[in-house]
Amino acid sequence: MFINRESELNHLEEEYSKDTSRFVVLYGRRRIGKTALIEEFGKNKKDFIYYLADQQTETQQIESFKQQIYEYTHDDFLLKTRFNNWDQFFSYLTKILPADKRLVIGIDEITYLIKSTPAFLSILQKYWDTSFSKTKIFLIVSGSHVGMMLRNVLNYDSPLYGRRTSQIHLKAFDFRHASMFLKNFDIEERVMLYSITGGVAKYLLLIEERSTREFIKKKILEKEGFFYQESIFLLSQEFKNPNVYLSILKAIALGQTKLNEISNFVGIEGKKVTRYLDVLQEIGFIVRQVPVTEDPLHFRKGVYSIEDNFLDFWFRFVLPNRSRIELRDTRDLLDSIMDSMPDHTSSAFENIGMEFLQGLGKAGKLPAQFSDWGKWWDRLNEIDIVALNSDKQDILFCECKWQKRKSDADAIKHLLDKAPKVNWFNKDRKEHFAFISKAGFTGKAVEFAHDNSVLLFELKDMKNYFVL
Repeated sequence: MFINRESELNHLEEEYSKDTSRFVVLYGRRRIGKTALIEEFGKNKKDFIYYLADQQTETQQIESFKQQIYEYTHDDFLLKTRFNNWDQFFSYLTKILPADKRLVIGIDEITYLIKSTPAFLSILQKYWDTSFSKTKIFLIVSGSHVGMMLRNVLNYDSPLYGRRTSQIHLKAFDFRHASMFLKNFDIEERVMLYSITGGVAKYLLLIEERSTREFIKKKILEKEGFFYQESIFLLSQEFKNPNVYLSILKAIALGQTKLNEISNFVGIEGKKVTRYLDVLQEIGFIVRQVPVTEDPLHFRKGVYSIEDNFLDFWFRFVLPNRSRIELRDTRDLLDSIMDSMPDHTSSAFENIGMEFLQGLGKAGKLPAQFSDWGKWWDRLNEIDIVALNSDKQDILFCECKWQKRKSDADAIKHLLDKAPKVNWFNKDRKEHFAFISKAGFTGKAVEFAHDNSVLLFELKDMKNYFVL
């Protein structure tokens, strides 16, 4: 099942159409869909070789790659020859691979090759410079170890620096495209499931149950479930010593979101813990947020949140209850999680609400165009979504409510009352307001919104946009 990735596929096809050698680096967290993208790109290519590396010795990796090359070349000498190292192997490939054909070679999970043979990238660089770059070869290298890809493949001191012709950082699906995996569920259930899995392709494909409750029970709270150990596996693959990173993620999930709070929780001084936080940001597990009206480089009171929906769910509900899960004492735990789901889902719903409004903006259905989107807060107040247009001084304020009861006029009035507290072009700005409510609005709320030019949106409005 392959969904979307149109921009990435279009980029690869554009690179493919060029007449010279190409070197594309593809990276992104595990389960995100890198392999599917390579396979989708290569499936209609006549000349396509795909090699998926794994955790074997150098000799065994070469043997596996050699078999894939043989399937394309049918070179008997290649098949019968034992190559002792990558240098020998690539040297022979320069003699048998066509120079005048647009041959696509995909090396998936290249980080396994780097781990087993630290000199692999230098060897690849040598043969790229002396031979492959002078052919029409289209090389794609892919990796899930994001930190290693950034440091060893993309960084300026990498042997491959300056060789790549482009790079693709494959990220999670937004809600609109993730929703395409969830066609058996209504919009409310889709939002809840997305708040657990995020837009990770593999996770979405694993949702086979009929409800969010059943999915949590079977796939997360059972010891044999795919997701029970998933976060441990992810962090162990990314870090040799994941303990500090586990503690930081746990702190953030439990509401310790400021630098000093995280530092106190994990017992590491602020300057040192910042380095760990930077790494977690670099690989896309967390994000540092500042009010949208502030400069991220100069605002010192930023807060950290877990950007990955699944990690957020796991550290909040699974990690603190692993003893109960090991003892299979999960009946009350499941009830407790379901009682907490409205609070957990509300954060994801805010992000979905922002995506919804951005979509309306692109379609010209908002009163102005906005370029900067985010949250806003001060010591006493918070607004879920604030969007800015600095050129024309337009500002949009929006609240998102994920609750069973209808939002009333007081909730909308509270939003209007908070707007003057946002310090941004105070005298000259044009203010716009919107309110998104899962359960809809009372009659008085509709009247109040009409009188004050507040845009109102319910879940059914979002369904019309998101359910493709």
